Amino acid sequence: MNNEKSKITATRHVNVFAELSHGNGVLLENAKERRPGYHYETLASVIMAAFKFEAFLNHIGFLVLPFWSAIERLPHKNKLEILATHLNVEIDSGKRPFQTLTALFQARDGIAHGKPELIETVAIKDGLPNELDAEKPQTKWESICTLEFAERAYEDTEQIAVLFWNASGLDTLEFRRNGFSYSISSIQ
Repeated sequence: MNNEKSKITATRHVNVFAELSHGNGVLLENAKERRPGYHYETLASVIMAAFKFEAFLNHIGFLVLPFWSAIERLPHKNKLEILATHLNVEIDSGKRPFQTLTALFQARDGIAHGKPELIETVAIKDGLPNELDAEKPQTKWESICTLEFAERAYEDTEQIAVLFWNASGLDTLEFRRNGFSYSISSIQ
């Protein structure tokens, strides 16, 4: 039996934005396959896009603003405006990609702060009752969480992240980097 011991030293720089961006892409690709239950992958993709975007704001904020820890609990909209001002990036919330953020965070907030709702709809349609399909009434967040919107949310949050990163002048190789290093040595 070997009694030699080894010391393992490991460090990891966690880039939550990079992790969630990758996860957002994976969920979206899975949803596009439209397997049974893909609606939940679509839903998860939309949520992940919102989380990814918030993580990006914090990632770049900590890198470019020395006072970021004092404001990182602000709503995403405020943080976006502060960063846009600092980086001289123009935000037009009436156009994509920024327009997408409104619906994205409506869906995120509807899910994150979920509460019971009673939704009733009445419609007059042509046809006999046995010929018509009833559509399930949807909450606002359910109506947002479509595959088409999930694709838009992924693309637009990525576009905004690239725009802000480029404006920051930070090294493009660091944008999605997740560092991991380790060493193993024998202990005498």
